[in-house]
Amino acid sequence: MDAKLKNAYIAEVQYQTKMLNHLKKWLRNLIIFSSISLVLVLFGASIHPFMQILGVVLMIVSILACVLVGLGYKNGRNNICKIIDNIK
Repeated sequence: MDAKLKNAYIAEVQYQTKMLNHLKKWLRNLIIFSSISLVLVLFGASIHPFMQILGVVLMIVSILACVLVGLGYKNGRNNICKIIDNIK
């Protein structure tokens, strides 16, 4: 493998690692968001009945988003491993 191609692979691994770190942050924020939604589900009815319904909807959306972001993270990590195996 020539040096130019190897440097391109290394740059791609660095870029994808940076993007995976962004996905980690999004996943963390979505988990926090789902926790806040859980609080709305549990205690929202004491404020207003609509708050409990809002909490359920937000929790469903945040859990689906967590699944999608987690899937993207898993696939991205697998992609990085494939690129690293290709470099060797």
